[in-house]
Amino acid sequence: MAIENEPLLYAVVGFAAYHHTLTKPNGKIQDFLRYYNRSVSLLRLSLQKNQKHTVATILTMLQLATMEEFLGDWVNLLGHQKAAYEILTELYTPRTILQNETLRRIICWYIRFDLFAGIMSGSETVLSREWFAAYHDYYLREVRNNPLDFRSIYEETMSNSRLLATDVATLFARKSKGVIDDGEFAGELEVLSASLAAWEGTRSPTMTDPSKHIKDFPGAASRDPADIVDPFDPNFLYGDDLFTTNYALIDFWAIDLMFRFQLATVERKTPSPETEALAFKMCKMFEALEYYQQKLPGAILAAQATLSIASLILPKDQKHMTWCRKKFAKIESHGYIYPAAFRERLTDHWGEDVRRWWLPNDGDYPPMIRSIREWTEERTVKPRDSAGEDIREIKGIFSSWTLEDGVTKAEKGTETESDGLEHSDADGDGPMVYGSSPDYDWNRIPVQLGGR
Repeated sequence: MAIENEPLLYAVVGFAAYHHTLTKPNGKIQDFLRYYNRSVSLLRLSLQKNQKHTVATILTMLQLATMEEFLGDWVNLLGHQKAAYEILTELYTPRTILQNETLRRIICWYIRFDLFAGIMSGSETVLSREWFAAYHDYYLREVRNNPLDFRSIYEETMSNSRLLATDVATLFARKSKGVIDDGEFAGELEVLSASLAAWEGTRSPTMTDPSKHIKDFPGAASRDPADIVDPFDPNFLYGDDLFTTNYALIDFWAIDLMFRFQLATVERKTPSPETEALAFKMCKMFEALEYYQQKLPGAILAAQATLSIASLILPKDQKHMTWCRKKFAKIESHGYIYPAAFRERLTDHWGEDVRRWWLPNDGDYPPMIRSIREWTEERTVKPRDSAGEDIREIKGIFSSWTLEDGVTKAEKGTETESDGLEHSDADGDGPMVYGSSPDYDWNRIPVQLGGR
């Protein structure tokens, strides 16, 4: 498909070139940005010419959004996500999007971004719950028809988790907006709590066959005395054809943790001991994936999102903060750049300055990552709406209810400080090395109907 569509081709090549450039000692950002910028330009041109939109158009937007997420450019990511939403909902319905494997991959990809934006910004998902439910129902039927098909089992399990994540995001977003009273909130909270508690019993037992536990970690270094978890537990990580179980588990734990964390902020309480234990379990899974030698390339990047929230629950002592800082440094060194606002908020939370780099004295700070960070921050545009502002400030996690020494900042009347960054004018001609995503109204895409 990419061979026949230039915007998609350049987007795919750009993302591949990005990861390849990271492996080159003398790599330069121009080595991959030329492909990214070419894709953006071609996509913009096709939209302005009102060309017929196709599956390739949506895939191009999702691929560009993926690259922007890795570059730490979450504001432009939101623009491409919104553009994909406009075309997706004009061309398809929650039912027709499931008619073939390509379309099912597209809706799965889009759902991930929708949840990512909703959770990070503290807002509801853009797609209605009907889309998430239809996707889950499809794989529920597939499992019933093929109970031993591992792919369907995993898709059903993960789509169920995403449905729960949608309900979590929606409930707390409505609460924060004041559109739901205390009685209604309590009722929905009870139902959601029961659904989360029942998740363990709804998954297929074939996913957790104990005979598939990884017993040995050949080639891995011995356990670090400064470690906060035991990643070599012989009854924890799953291998062989059950390796995907590890991601299914850590994804659900992250949803459960986010639910507990947001509930604590609403109730103005510190997280419970059970919540802290869940954070440690997520850290244990992350490190087990890191040390397992037969893991797939990018294994830790697929699990990196869970550390963002877990890091807020762990004790704020030197041992635990140092462990987190080392993990964040490794994640960024592998190509997933955290936005400046995230580092700013953790600096406030920990009381240790990680705005420049995660480790003291720029330890293990790759020059390429430094260049990418500088470029991303230079091109960052001012958000055009509250959704963009919320995701830039990561309000879904770092809200005014940030927990501090057993008392919430909200209780103390402390406002969340600005990230202190200067942002270029979205409509200006600032000194951007390569320019941001097109200055185009992504919310008014002239879609040509067809295939609905």
